Amino acid sequence: MEQFLSDLALHRHVAASTQNQAFNAIVFFYHDVLGTPLREVDALRAKRPVHLRYAPTIAETHALLQAVRDQPGFPNGLVARLLYGCGLRVSEPLNVRVRDLDLPGARVVIRAAKGGKDRVVALPSSLLGPLAEQLETARRVWTCDQRNRVPLALPHALARKYPAYQYAWPWAWVFPAQRPCRDPRSGLIVRYRLHEANVQRAIREAGRRLGLTILPHELRHAYATHCLARGANPRAIQAAMGHECLETTMGYFHAESLSVASPLDMVPADVRIEPGEDVPRSSPMTASPPCRGTRPGYASVAFRPQRGMEPVPGDCPAAPLARPTVPPSRLRPRDA
Repeated sequence: MEQFLSDLALHRHVAASTQNQAFNAIVFFYHDVLGTPLREVDALRAKRPVHLRYAPTIAETHALLQAVRDQPGFPNGLVARLLYGCGLRVSEPLNVRVRDLDLPGARVVIRAAKGGKDRVVALPSSLLGPLAEQLETARRVWTCDQRNRVPLALPHALARKYPAYQYAWPWAWVFPAQRPCRDPRSGLIVRYRLHEANVQRAIREAGRRLGLTILPHELRHAYATHCLARGANPRAIQAAMGHECLETTMGYFHAESLSVASPLDMVPADVRIEPGEDVPRSSPMTASPPCRGTRPGYASVAFRPQRGMEPVPGDCPAAPLARPTVPPSRLRPRDA
């Protein structure tokens, strides 16, 4: 078994999730089928790589949103704009019910999101009109279901506890499915919401026509990246996206790496060195002030005193020299 799991990582080069799935299947077989506790497994485990989140540019995002096509009963364009305009996951706008939508207040409540948490998200003003039209479409579907006595699909056991909610307008879907379906748990014919596969297919086809490879979830990445680039409060973006910690939100910003100025931009464009000419050790742009003990013509190196080193008083403040504080007997011959 250990050899099998190690072979998955070494020779088959599977992802970490694939190896974990194989390991969990073995644990289930031993625990639930054989009834034997599994001993400690010492196998080579595949590591999950840490990737940077890809976010399309503003121009690519706008072009994609314009290229997403609606179909009768499938408002894919509106859902795609909600993904980018509110930073939602692909299933979150589809799970919105009428009671969660507050058009006068320009906000929407996202319920039972990742981790089972609810949150409130502001709605873009440009989507208030299309959402009001979508509510009229949802009301026509709900009215038809009222005549045919088709109930709404409710979470958990809410239909048994409150049977009237199955036909109540506040519990209707904002994006209802085109036709009723059979609930696999209860066996009843119910009205479910629009399936996310329709939105994913529409976005994929729009990207193919434009020559772009943009996934629906990457519109959520674009929301965070573009808001942070405009100077939005990271804490506010964290609350809007439902992140548990701020580090997840700041992963879209790359503030530390982008704050490093490249030394290539410090090279003067008019400097020319002829063959045979001596290369100067320092230039007027980058040379440090002369320090005590520095020979003319040699570049001084600035460094921070490390542990066990203390600065020598009176030296250059820009590039302090250091004296070792360890006993002379412990110094190497070249350091003594």
